[in-house]
Amino acid sequence: MVRDGDHTMPTQRAAYAFEKTRRPGRLVLRWLDGSMPGVTVDVTGAVVTVGRSSLADVRVSDRSISSVHFELQPTATGAILRDLGSTNGVWFHDRRVQTLHLEAGDQFKAGDCRFVLAAVATVEVDALATSRFGQLTGGSLGMRELYTQIDALARTPLDILLLGETGTGKERTARTIHAASKRRGPLVVLDCGALSPTLAEGTIFGFRKGAFTGADRDQPGVFEAANGGTLFIDEVGELALELQVKLLRALDNREITRLGEPGIQRKVDVRIIAATHRDLRQAVAQGSFREDLYYRLARAVLRTPPLRDRGEDVVDLAETFLSDVCREFGLEAYLGEAAMQAVRAHEWPGNVRELRNVIEQAAHIKRRGEITAADLRIGEGRAQPSNKVEDLIASNASYHEIHAEVDKLLLPRVLEAHDHNLSQVSKRVGMSRDKLRARLKELGLYSRD
Repeated sequence: MVRDGDHTMPTQRAAYAFEKTRRPGRLVLRWLDGSMPGVTVDVTGAVVTVGRSSLADVRVSDRSISSVHFELQPTATGAILRDLGSTNGVWFHDRRVQTLHLEAGDQFKAGDCRFVLAAVATVEVDALATSRFGQLTGGSLGMRELYTQIDALARTPLDILLLGETGTGKERTARTIHAASKRRGPLVVLDCGALSPTLAEGTIFGFRKGAFTGADRDQPGVFEAANGGTLFIDEVGELALELQVKLLRALDNREITRLGEPGIQRKVDVRIIAATHRDLRQAVAQGSFREDLYYRLARAVLRTPPLRDRGEDVVDLAETFLSDVCREFGLEAYLGEAAMQAVRAHEWPGNVRELRNVIEQAAHIKRRGEITAADLRIGEGRAQPSNKVEDLIASNASYHEIHAEVDKLLLPRVLEAHDHNLSQVSKRVGMSRDKLRARLKELGLYSRD
């Protein structure tokens, strides 16, 4: 799918104030055994990947470790550990885990290697002192740091790779970069997830009349349409391997050849912004994405933060969406305190897109007066937890995956019934306090509060 029409002129560059601030971003990881016992690495980053491949931020020379095995995302008290689809898994207290919040001093195992998260610390970063930048809204540190990075990169010639979950605003980020750049041509959107396999090459590179059945006229592709401007390649990780080779050649030479015009190269002046919700380094390790294309796209990398990490931005965005829909349709609704608490409490797996849908639906149904938590209908339309267990069983999920889902249902209820007294809860479920605490941490249910 291709979208065109943004012939935006470069905007006047506003003078923004910068501020120095600190955020979690430094980890000390130590090997306890395996092929590198005693080795310690001190690494910084918003997300740090560990694996055997040169694509990983921290490289481990051990055959039991997958190419990109796991990642660590620093937090105020430790790090979120995520298995990235490894073969031999990530283990905590003899249980295989997918996601786990570690604290400094916690040990875990990946493949045959045991690690300890030895220390965590903050790093100093620059952040713009604004809650709006181009088409982006949000005053959280993660967003203001993103604004700083956009401000630094927009007017450079570098191609950019945007990484982020679905619904985090990658297209808006691309449009903001384009508007702040020096480029006077249009921004053209190529959605690789919606490309027809039979028409993909012609869509991207164009075709000559008669090149195939139905080609009744000459047709430029998206590269030519974006000449002088920006080509935003959305969901680039979905692009077929055979087209990845041709895309790489076009990026290297800034030349394209239309279908039906062999030997004729057309020069294009295009800046590329590619985006994906997939882990491209993992895709490279699995052979579904070319390593050379990854490095070509990732000349500069930006991450759009998920809504769950953006603090009070979620309420500000909810009120903005409500104000917009009320103004457009003549509604007179407002968010009550209970609704705002519900907005804060929800994880928003669909991110900003899900939040907008929830708010707009509630506004149209309520029309005027206070929108309550019940009016938001958060989570409706998703499978109920009990059905999820049944779905896991039907899909031949592992014992550990099914058991984890059951514990996610059971343990919060038992904790609530015993006022979060771990001694009483451990007796109720027949588990030692240490094992119970480890299980709660593994499932993201543990809190010191």
